Amino acid sequence: MSNITIRAHPKFSNVYISGLPQNPKLYSKNLIPGNKVYGERLITFKGEEYREWDPFRSKLAAMILEKPSLEFLKKDLSCLYLGASSGTTISHLSDIVYEGVIYGVEFAERSMRQLIQNTDKRKNIVPLLGNANFPESYAKSIFTPIDLVYQDIAQPNQAKIAIENCDYYLKNKGFLILAIKSQSIDSVEKSEKIYMQEKKILEKAGYVIIDSINIHKYAANHIILTVQK
Repeated sequence: MSNITIRAHPKFSNVYISGLPQNPKLYSKNLIPGNKVYGERLITFKGEEYREWDPFRSKLAAMILEKPSLEFLKKDLSCLYLGASSGTTISHLSDIVYEGVIYGVEFAERSMRQLIQNTDKRKNIVPLLGNANFPESYAKSIFTPIDLVYQDIAQPNQAKIAIENCDYYLKNKGFLILAIKSQSIDSVEKSEKIYMQEKKILEKAGYVIIDSINIHKYAANHIILTVQK
């Protein structure tokens, strides 16, 4: 039994914290009690099991700790997750949107096998083996309107991939969360110039940038943009 006191996050639905407000630890309530995905710590508090959410392993956790203005989480969210990898972040999102659905697109077959293995008990995750450069290729597998597109793909054309998927799937007034890794776009150019370039691509396509969140202390050369269609 843990002596850690867990409480609801003051802003984000179904996200939980412990510790001091200025330096909290994040948790999600485990949708599948007893189940771990990446070796995370499990905490039981008042009869409920929580999974510690590591911001060094999850850019979404890092973003939340940096206090974005956008409130985007709700229990019945429909999400298109581009770059689902082996399931670390998407599993926490699964805990949070327990009445919603998350379509997890992954290109690498090895990562897809790990994703399926790690999330097979999570009925709100739909793994899709596909190439996010071609959003129409997985259209037959997406059967709900999309409230949120979350993208974590280290490719040179990150903004273009986001725009094409949002144009194809995202509701009007829906939200995009885009993790940008500057070195994947240009390993020589200064990061700030790369970030500005990607922002301009999004704005030119008619998208509104709400937040630009620096998460360098958790993930080198990364920012996260919150964007509205």
